[in-house]
Amino acid sequence: MARELGGKMGPRAALHKLSIKARRRVATVLGCGLSPHKLSLTLCFGVALGVMPLAWGTTLLCVLLASRLRLNQAAMLAVNYLCYPLQLALFLPFCHVGEFLFPWGPAASGEFMKDAVSGNLDLSLSLVAWATARALGAWLLIASPLALLAYPILKGALYSRGQRMSEVAVTSVGTDLNA
Repeated sequence: MARELGGKMGPRAALHKLSIKARRRVATVLGCGLSPHKLSLTLCFGVALGVMPLAWGTTLLCVLLASRLRLNQAAMLAVNYLCYPLQLALFLPFCHVGEFLFPWGPAASGEFMKDAVSGNLDLSLSLVAWATARALGAWLLIASPLALLAYPILKGALYSRGQRMSEVAVTSVGTDLNA
């Protein structure tokens, strides 16, 4: 346990308090009035679009999909933005899987990706387009089935958690009325 020194909170206790506040805020944003069905859809679509190997447009796709399905746009965008490091980390693996699945066109190498990230403007636009198209093809074949598999699992977990939370609320209200 962190101990108080001279009335000040130690760094470990401050981090613990900050993490508790952050978890509460994330839970509030993610769960604000959403049913387990809508929350699981929001999480699955947010993660799937968040790892999409597309340098632009995932935010717009999340907004359009959330408005079309009447999901919480703030929650979907939060999940999408939290997945941004994964999007960067998975771009090259998606490119390699795409090259294996779709062998036509020029190949993208690791040096090509380093040059693209560093801003080398000598890159050919067609090479970037081929790499992105292959990565998107691999993403469609990998992320879509994973999101479809994760949805019922997540929905079931959220339903059981929601039932436990409502049972606790009913039990606590019932005991308050009896007191």
